[in-house]
Amino acid sequence: MKSIKINNKVVAIILRVLAGCVFVASAVLKYMSIDVFDLYVYEHNMFNLAITETLTRLLITAEFCLGVMLISGWQFKWAYYASLVLLGVFTIYLVLMPWLFNVDMTNCHCFGDKIILSRGQSIAKNVVLIALLLLLRADQGYSGKRSWLAVGITAVVALATVMCLNAPDYLYVRIHNSEVKIDEDLYHAALQSVQKDSSYSQGKQIICMYSTACPYCRKSARRVQLMAQREHWDTDAIKLIFWNIQGKKAIDYFYKEQQLDNMEYTSFAVDTFLTITQGQQPVILLSDNGKIVKSMDYIAFNEEDINEFLGR
Repeated sequence: MKSIKINNKVVAIILRVLAGCVFVASAVLKYMSIDVFDLYVYEHNMFNLAITETLTRLLITAEFCLGVMLISGWQFKWAYYASLVLLGVFTIYLVLMPWLFNVDMTNCHCFGDKIILSRGQSIAKNVVLIALLLLLRADQGYSGKRSWLAVGITAVVALATVMCLNAPDYLYVRIHNSEVKIDEDLYHAALQSVQKDSSYSQGKQIICMYSTACPYCRKSARRVQLMAQREHWDTDAIKLIFWNIQGKKAIDYFYKEQQLDNMEYTSFAVDTFLTITQGQQPVILLSDNGKIVKSMDYIAFNEEDINEFLGR
């Protein structure tokens, strides 16, 4: 049988550069929406948030390095087979997704949230890339020691970049102070004024202070919701506080957009809210029978600390 491999050098270079550009674009666009991508992977309920944030950055680094290797031709044989394996694994994942995971299939996040591809479109994209790579010969490119050095430098620089510019939360909280000082007296007075001091002071509760217009508040709300599902927290113990300027319609949309359970909420006046939080948002409070034992930004919020607080 006649080989279908392409022997024309110029055509082969064009095809491998095209495939490499797709890998690089996939890595860069995922990283541009890393918070969303982290939550998408976390939603699979396979790993805790710390492991998830590490794996997403390792995947982005691997895709970027493979893309650079395909474009440059450095150690092409390794890049060739690794790319086929990676595409094969993700294609199998996409095919089996409906039976294994209860996640959104309208966007599989191959390109983050910048280019939306459905499950079917992602499978088609992978099949096309696999077919394109199979047209190439694995013995093309450069295989000397210098090319390994170039690959190593690329990998180190890429990994350092993704880990430092947008560090996983567990690294961020080690470097920065994520605790938020709040005006507790005003907080309790505000709860009394809206007649919520009783329901917001029963047992151990997670109090989330949000603005519906704040993108970080939206990310925080989705994260808390996913953690509650994964760890089986009682959502009756999770309560929300909003600015009262935003109105019920905006709050209802916030609940719908972030797929929140029917958690109790109340609203404070804007100036009261901002005075309590010292102008920060979102703020998450851990309340033990009304006593605030910890106040933090959403980055410091993690499963281990909350499970310990809840006595689980």
